[in-house]
Amino acid sequence: MINKNEANLISFKVLLTRDNKIVTELSMLPEEMVDDVIPQDDRPLIKTILRHGKDKLGTLHSYLQKQLKGFQ
Repeated sequence: MINKNEANLISFKVLLTRDNKIVTELSMLPEEMVDDVIPQDDRPLIKTILRHGKDKLGTLHSYLQKQLKGFQ
């Protein structure tokens, strides 16, 4: 469902698939799109959030993917 009042900047999910596999998902607004969709005054903050979020959540995402390979 599309919500016109919200936009996903960055998200991390741990999902259980129908065939009982655990997968992780990291999605985010590409930083190069910030200037196209975010008001100018908010761009530095959003870019900072994206950079830090990618760094921290990306590490968790990679770690969990490596750990899950041993179970599937």
